[in-house]
Amino acid sequence: MLCAGIRIRSEARMLRDDVPSPRRPSRLRGRWKTMLPPIAAIAAVAVVASLAMTLGAPRPDSATVFAADETPTVPTSSDWHSAELGVRLSASVDITITAIRFYAGPQNTGTHLGRIWDASGRVLATSTFPTVRHPGWSTATLDTPLRVAAGTQLVASYVAPHGHYADDAYGFDSPVSDGVVTYPRGAGVYSGTVGKMPKQVRQNSNYFVDISYSTASPSPTPAPAQSTSAASGSTKGLSLSTTAWWGGPSYYAKFSKAAAAGWTSSSFFPIAVFFGKPSDAPALKAAGINTYMGAEHDGSPISTITGTGMNVIAQNEWTPAEIGNDPRVVGWHVSDECEMGSSGCDGTTETARLREQQQLAATFRSQNDGRFLQSNFGNGVLGTYWAPNTMPQFVSSVDVTSVDKYAYTSPAVDGVITQSWNWSKGKNPATSSAYGWLQDRMETFSGAATPNWVFVETAKPFLTEAGARTIAPDQIEGAVWNAIIHGAAGIAYFQHNNNGACGTYSILQCGVALTAKITSIDQQVQSLAPVINTPSYKWDFGPGLETSLKVSSGSAYIFAMTDGSTGSKTFTLPQGVTGTIQVVGENRTVTPTNGTFTDTFPNEYNHHIYRIALN
Repeated sequence: MLCAGIRIRSEARMLRDDVPSPRRPSRLRGRWKTMLPPIAAIAAVAVVASLAMTLGAPRPDSATVFAADETPTVPTSSDWHSAELGVRLSASVDITITAIRFYAGPQNTGTHLGRIWDASGRVLATSTFPTVRHPGWSTATLDTPLRVAAGTQLVASYVAPHGHYADDAYGFDSPVSDGVVTYPRGAGVYSGTVGKMPKQVRQNSNYFVDISYSTASPSPTPAPAQSTSAASGSTKGLSLSTTAWWGGPSYYAKFSKAAAAGWTSSSFFPIAVFFGKPSDAPALKAAGINTYMGAEHDGSPISTITGTGMNVIAQNEWTPAEIGNDPRVVGWHVSDECEMGSSGCDGTTETARLREQQQLAATFRSQNDGRFLQSNFGNGVLGTYWAPNTMPQFVSSVDVTSVDKYAYTSPAVDGVITQSWNWSKGKNPATSSAYGWLQDRMETFSGAATPNWVFVETAKPFLTEAGARTIAPDQIEGAVWNAIIHGAAGIAYFQHNNNGACGTYSILQCGVALTAKITSIDQQVQSLAPVINTPSYKWDFGPGLETSLKVSSGSAYIFAMTDGSTGSKTFTLPQGVTGTIQVVGENRTVTPTNGTFTDTFPNEYNHHIYRIALN
């Protein structure tokens, strides 16, 4: 995309399947406390399983397969690419996995994420490593303990964002077992794409990934130390764990310009327009937009925008002299899709483009002017051709990110989304659900530690490909809310339009009905900002639903959409959430029966927001 000096791209770009980075593991064998030949391993597991079934002798204390003093022969591989490293496993009795651990060599740095996958590639549990010892074993407790039936095939993995992981070739030439959990021959697996289930085996390498587990049933998860309700001034909460989260508006306290402009307030939620006209600022503000992500450099002073109370994230066309000390210029727009070769990032490899991104960020950072840095990303979110190894580093180069893939309007985008290994096979991408998926994908690169905004188109976003479409107003609403349900920290509108039916600046030039719809969407989002700006509790309401559960001012809020399907959906409420349910903005109530209620979603883009007072 681009306006005013930033190139507007066609989304129709060729992609190819991602190719894992070449590995050259050491041929040295690792050290093991229990190295069983295949027949012996099977026999030992069978004996232990038999004893466990006969004697019922659980191991309630936490156990691991590798001992604390076991270390790899090669603690640091020479490979510097980001990777997802894992171990295949199964247990002879029912177990509860409580944590993931890995051995970190001295150069295995960055934010490390842990995941448990089932055999189909579905993520069952996640964790974030708070600290990493160098060198040594590092452990991250799962957000929710995972109960696993005997014989279930799983993969436990972690992300090495800068490579240099432990890598002992031939370490899994034979199975490894502690008598309950078995890592089979060839258990070590990797993926060259972060967020993709590791499946590839090379030289039976062991990447020193392990689990902590118990054979006892898990205890109820205690309430977090600071619940969402506490964050919003209420003493009422839920005894559930919360999802990984970037921290809410307080994140912006470290940027003096944003803090002074009110970005630390729980009632503020960023709603941006991409490269708007300065003269449109009053009308855009009236439509509920509060921020310009880039602004056309048409000779108008920046005060044309900021004088209305609007915020600006300025691009480099605006000089420091033009910006001055304007308190409403809260950030710098560093780049747009550098990982794809835009914004002057013309390196022929992803590593070269990453260096260019980092150099751009360093230039802005050197101004030390109290403004945050923001970049937008495109095809890198897919985990395929464009930046399969470097997206965590791209994301970490700035303070705020955004992502744009226009699933409702671009057949080419629909095609590349379905090529992503992370997209559910057979699922239609031209739905609101795709916009939430983009948010999920961006969170895999930062562990949800960086606020990410999701772009939504408001017309036909400068597309020239065959079959390109204009988004419908109700689809805009669905895309906005699905992104928020999945954790978007802001919304950005791409308003530029070439459908021939109305003007270029679609929010204001494509009819009063569209302007009114966007105004209505923005008003509802802002009215619920104190709720949105809290972490979400972990709870599965039922199949076919995409939801976010939050607590604010003594009430539980359920933001709900479908997974792209339509019709009636049944919600199962968490314990302690009872009573009449108010459907926000719809002037109706729902009464649950035996802890469940049913509601209807006639279209895939419909959303409902439920409010339940907590007792």
